[in-house]
Amino acid sequence: MTMQITIQTPSRLHFGLLDLNGELGRINGSFGVALEQPGWLIKYNSQFQDNEHLALSKEVLEVIKKFDNYFEVSTSDVKLKILNSIPKHIGLGSNTQFLLALGTILSKLHKLDVKVIEIAKAIQRGGTSGIGVASFDKGGIILDGGHTFGPGKQTETFQPSRVSRAPPPPVIFRNYPPSNWRFVLLAPLEEEGASGKKEVNLFRENCPIPANYVEKLSRLLLVKILPAIVERNIKTFGEGLTAMQTVIPKFGMDCFKSIFNQEIISHLQENKKSFGYGISSFGPTIFALTDSEESAKSILKTIGENFKEKKFKLLTSSGINTTGARIITE
Repeated sequence: MTMQITIQTPSRLHFGLLDLNGELGRINGSFGVALEQPGWLIKYNSQFQDNEHLALSKEVLEVIKKFDNYFEVSTSDVKLKILNSIPKHIGLGSNTQFLLALGTILSKLHKLDVKVIEIAKAIQRGGTSGIGVASFDKGGIILDGGHTFGPGKQTETFQPSRVSRAPPPPVIFRNYPPSNWRFVLLAPLEEEGASGKKEVNLFRENCPIPANYVEKLSRLLLVKILPAIVERNIKTFGEGLTAMQTVIPKFGMDCFKSIFNQEIISHLQENKKSFGYGISSFGPTIFALTDSEESAKSILKTIGENFKEKKFKLLTSSGINTTGARIITE
C-alpha cells in the first residue's frame, strides 16, 4: 500500500534573545514570528524510486539515528522529494524547519502519536531559541521562557541552538495578529550571517550580558511590544522591534555594520510604509514590518530602484503563519 506524506513548513524571524545574563537562574528567552514564506515543501512517498528521492546527507542520517534511539524504533529508508526550500544560513531557521519536517515524517511512518516538542527533544532542536519549534507547531508571534541556568540545570553555558542540548523552552506568549501585517525580507548577497564557529564565538566573547541591558530589553518587551501586539497597534509594535535591535551591544543590528547594511537600514528608516525593522537572528536577512501587501510591494519596489546595482539572496515579503506546519497524510 502506497503511503504519501506532504509537509509545508513555515520559516521564522528571530527578533532577539531576552536574557543572556543569567543572574536569576534562567537564560535565553527568545522572541520571534512564524512566516508563511519561504517554507520547505517536502513529500514522502513509499513508491519513490532511488533516483527520484533526496540523497540523505550525513547530518540527516545522524538525525534519523537520534530519532530512532529516542523512540526505540528502526528506520530503514526515507524517500523524500524537496519541492520548495528555505535558503540556509540567512537567519530564517531553515535547518530546524527541515529537521522537524523529517522528524514528523518519521513519526508518521512509525505510527507514533507524539507532539512537535517531543520530536524536537528527540532530534535536539530548540536548545537556545524555541521560536523555530514553536513556529513549526502552531505559528504566530512567539515569546518563549528560556532555560534554567547553572550547574546541573538545563544549560550551563551560553551557546547557540546548534550546539546546545537543552530541551525546547516553554512558550509563554503566542498571538495571532491581523492578517494584513506583513514582513519584507531582504538578504544581501554580499553579506554573511554568523554561523558555525563564528556564532559560537559571538556567545563566548560577549556573554554574560550586563544586567542593565537585559532589564531594559525586558521592560521594552513587557510594557511596549507585547501590549502593542495584543492591542493591534502596528506603529508601537514596529517602534519596539526597532528599539530592541539596538538595546544590547554586539547583538541585533550592532552585528552588521557594513556600509550596504547601513544604507538599507537608513532607507527603511525613511520609508513611511515601514513601521519597524531589524536583522533576523545573526543575519544576514533584514526585515521590515508593514501593514499590507501593497505596502510591502511598494517597499520592495523602492529597494529595487535604490539598490539596483546590488544583488540579493532573498527579496520578498510574507504574511504571518498562523497554523504552524501543514501536514497531509494520504
